[in-house]
Amino acid sequence: MTKNSKISSNHHGIALVLSVLVLANLMMITLIVADVILIIGRTSQAIGESEAAYYAAESAVEKAVYEVEQPPYDISDWGTSAEDPAAGQLTNSRVTWQSYIQPVYIIPVICVDDKNIVTTYNSLTDVENPNTKSCVYPEVLGQNISKQNPLKIKLRPEKSFELDFNITVPNSGGFIFYPKGIDFSWDKAASGYLIILDSNGQSFDNTADTPRHVSKSFADDQVSSPNMRARFFNGSTEEEVIYTIAPHDTPPSVFLPVGIEIVAKGYYNGQKERIIVLNKKLWKIY
Repeated sequence: MTKNSKISSNHHGIALVLSVLVLANLMMITLIVADVILIIGRTSQAIGESEAAYYAAESAVEKAVYEVEQPPYDISDWGTSAEDPAAGQLTNSRVTWQSYIQPVYIIPVICVDDKNIVTTYNSLTDVENPNTKSCVYPEVLGQNISKQNPLKIKLRPEKSFELDFNITVPNSGGFIFYPKGIDFSWDKAASGYLIILDSNGQSFDNTADTPRHVSKSFADDQVSSPNMRARFFNGSTEEEVIYTIAPHDTPPSVFLPVGIEIVAKGYYNGQKERIIVLNKKLWKIY
C-alpha cells in the first residue's frame, strides 16, 4: 500500500467520525427543540385552562353582583359556605364554578371626605382627631360588630349615612345573616333625623330631641329579608354628630352585618381552581 493510499483512508475515517458527531449533535438539538415545543404547548394549554377557570369565577361574581344590585335583590338560592356552595357552568361544560356568600361583621375605620374620596385607617386616632371627614368604624377594631361593640358613624354637617338591609339571603341550613333587632342612638341633640323604611311603612325620628334610643325588630318571617333601609341625617350646619347602630342582642344572631363577601371559584375539568373574593358594602355616606 502506497503512502497516498494510507492518507486517503485516514481522511475517510475522519470524515465518518465527523459525520457521526454532526448527526448526533443534530439529533440532540432536534430532541431539545421538540422538548421545548412540548413544554410550551403544555404551558399554553395550562394557561388557557387556568384563564377559563378564572372567567368562570368572574362570571359567578358578576351574576351575584347583578342579583344583589337589581330588584328584588334576591340571592336566596346562593350557597352559604364552601361546604354548601351554589354551582353552575359556562357554555363549555368543562368550565364550571361554585360560589357562596357570607356576612361581613368586621370593618376597619373608613372615612369619606367632602369630595367623596374614601380613606381606610387602622387606628381610631384618625377618627378622634379633628378632621374634615365622615367616618364609619367599630368601637373596638378587629372584632365583630355586636351590642358590646357597636357600629359608630361620625357625620360631618349636612351629611347622611344609610344602612341597607334590602337583600333576600338564603333561609336554610341554619344560615344566619341579619339580627332580629337593631338599636339606633345618637350622642347629642342636633338638627337632623332618623328615617327607617321597611315593608310596613316609614318611621321618622327627630334627632334634635334629647339623645335617645330607637329599636327596630323583625318578625321571624322577615329575618332573611328585612326589606329595610335606615338613614341618619345630620342637619346641623356646624356640628359633627356621632350615631350608633348595634344588634339588639336577640338570638340566634347577635352580630350586625355591614357587608356581603362573595366568594367564587372557577374550575376547568374539575381542576385549575381560580378564586375571586369580592366585598360589597351594605352602607354608604353621602
